[in-house]
Amino acid sequence: MKPIKLTDYGVHVFAGWLYNHDYLWFSSTEISKVSTTLPVIHNYALTYALSAFSYAAYWGNTPRYAEDLAQMPLYTTPAVAERAGRTKMTYNAVDDLSLRTGIDLGINTPNLGWRIYLDPVYTPSGKPRQERGYTFYAFVFAKEHQDRFGGSRPQSVFRLGKKGAAVRVQWQEISNPLAEYRKEPVRPLHLINPLDVSGQVKAFDAISIPPHLLLRDAEIANDWFIFTGSATIHLPKRVRERIGA
Repeated sequence: MKPIKLTDYGVHVFAGWLYNHDYLWFSSTEISKVSTTLPVIHNYALTYALSAFSYAAYWGNTPRYAEDLAQMPLYTTPAVAERAGRTKMTYNAVDDLSLRTGIDLGINTPNLGWRIYLDPVYTPSGKPRQERGYTFYAFVFAKEHQDRFGGSRPQSVFRLGKKGAAVRVQWQEISNPLAEYRKEPVRPLHLINPLDVSGQVKAFDAISIPPHLLLRDAEIANDWFIFTGSATIHLPKRVRERIGA
């Protein structure tokens, strides 16, 4: 198949390194009274946040991801950090007598719960792409992004997570991105959303995270990829279908 020159379709590709400047909480897993955040950010969450897309009021209790994502001026891959510190915090609990948390007096004491947050990560001066950042890729639909944000470069400062933690992203644009079709299995280094795969997944390591699982170390055949020399980027099916390529 003929390679797809993404700039001909008005698509810009950026590599991103995300740093949370506050404690980040997503409730990736919840067992008993402990809510844990994994050092993995689902691409739907990133896409919503970078698109500044939210509802002032929402009718119903079923997400409308397909309808929402079709309106957004960009689409991302999931993000992951190789190293991430965590902090456990008690919430919704203060003992009226002792003004302490985490104790059990065997009487009518507060029902304690715990949240495990991802620790803040800051960008050191002169090292915008340090290894502790959350790495991912963004596909920007230039015209739609220009109309909404005044340029094709994604915003660098926004809020993310259930508590709206402040985050900053360092961007580097991929010059002349060319998507090529490969029949043989290819292993991108970034995480994969299985709903973004056009071909067949031959091998993977599953990460269970809402709203659905992600794939790590995935080998994908009969699909489209961007080879940059330093990285192999999978072209999401949603992006290819949207530009009609």
